[in-house]
Amino acid sequence: MYRTDFLFSSHLNYHINAAKTDSDDTNIPDKDIMSINLKNCDFKEFSKALLFEKNKNPDFSFVDSSLEAVKPSDFEPDKKYNFIDLTDYAKHTAITIGNMALFSELQKVASAMEAFVADSPATDTTATHAIKSFDDYNIFDIKAQPSTIEELGSCVISGGTEGAIKIAATFHPSSTTDHPIISVRFYSINNRVYLTNRDIIAIDNIYKANASIMETFAYMSYKDFLSNHFNYSFDKILISNSIEIDSLDDMYNKHYDLRIYDRLNA
Repeated sequence: MYRTDFLFSSHLNYHINAAKTDSDDTNIPDKDIMSINLKNCDFKEFSKALLFEKNKNPDFSFVDSSLEAVKPSDFEPDKKYNFIDLTDYAKHTAITIGNMALFSELQKVASAMEAFVADSPATDTTATHAIKSFDDYNIFDIKAQPSTIEELGSCVISGGTEGAIKIAATFHPSSTTDHPIISVRFYSINNRVYLTNRDIIAIDNIYKANASIMETFAYMSYKDFLSNHFNYSFDKILISNSIEIDSLDDMYNKHYDLRIYDRLNA
């Protein structure tokens, strides 16, 4: 599987202003671009497809060089890859190492990919294999966890094989008034232990048009805190059954448009 077979060259040394992707053949006919299969294409084709979609819709405002972040370490220019799987894994890896700026860019890339696939007959919609979120956490240095006494919000979801999981949001030690940063921890109720991973989510870096449910939880917990509420906004989503969350992976794989929340709470 990709999480064990591939290491991403840009995980720890990612720079948002890296070398730009090739811009040759920009006059390629639209029908040729739409024939690109994102599950089986080379990187040049992948880039053409995503930049084409970005030019169509300014909401997909990813930095062109962020496409480089999905390349595996043993990347070969002429080799065909499943870039849908690679992008999904790159997002999870960005979360794992706490690089939320990269994660935000990859969310925009993922949104552009979804739009391209919806319009393209070339990429089939067969579900790809599930990518686990937390398998690789133990290979990174985990800093001491902050105090969880003052929770901004919490909820309990099904954790699949882990059983019930409590998710709790607190301020990260590096958080400031101007730049709030949320730390999200996970507690296995069945096993009575904290999971070793945590998410670090910078509120300002969330791509609101396609926020993961985990980002949505952190954002709503923070906003509730500002308005002296607790477990209000995110609980409303869970109670409404507008989003079904059956596992911890769903907190990353499913998305919500936070612009709707902002408009309703303006």
